Amino acid sequence: MQISMWVPYDEKQLRRTLQFILRPQMKPLRILGGVLAVVGLALVALDPSSALPYVPLVLGLLFAFTIEPITVAQSMRMQSDVIRKGFHLTLDDEWVTLTNPLAESRLRWSGLDRATETPEAWYVMFGKMQAVTIPKDLMTEEQRATFAAFVSGLQPAAG
Repeated sequence: MQISMWVPYDEKQLRRTLQFILRPQMKPLRILGGVLAVVGLALVALDPSSALPYVPLVLGLLFAFTIEPITVAQSMRMQSDVIRKGFHLTLDDEWVTLTNPLAESRLRWSGLDRATETPEAWYVMFGKMQAVTIPKDLMTEEQRATFAAFVSGLQPAAG
């Protein structure tokens, strides 16, 4: 396999990638938020005149609905300006190579933890926080088929 493409900066795709990466870490907070909200509602039902029962209710709603968007927005702001210039992506049988004017990253397929396919991209994960987004719209049908077959034959790294 040898696939090479220029990947322009796409803010929406970066946001989706960050959400994809953060989702497993945010799930416990959303569950905690739901539990706090239910406890808060029960306490408010018992004594709506007291201010104290509203604390877990408000905290629960914050945890359930606002922590993830705030974290994604903060992560977007923390990204280096160099990523806004796009990068060159090369996929071959041994490596994923990302090159921009200031740096080059090479990741061996043998270190792959998992690959997740979505309608618009593949997310290939090397560890829990290192994701490479491989956009489908920049590939030909033949390249998509070749890459899909290649990824389906990979074995996740033992971890």
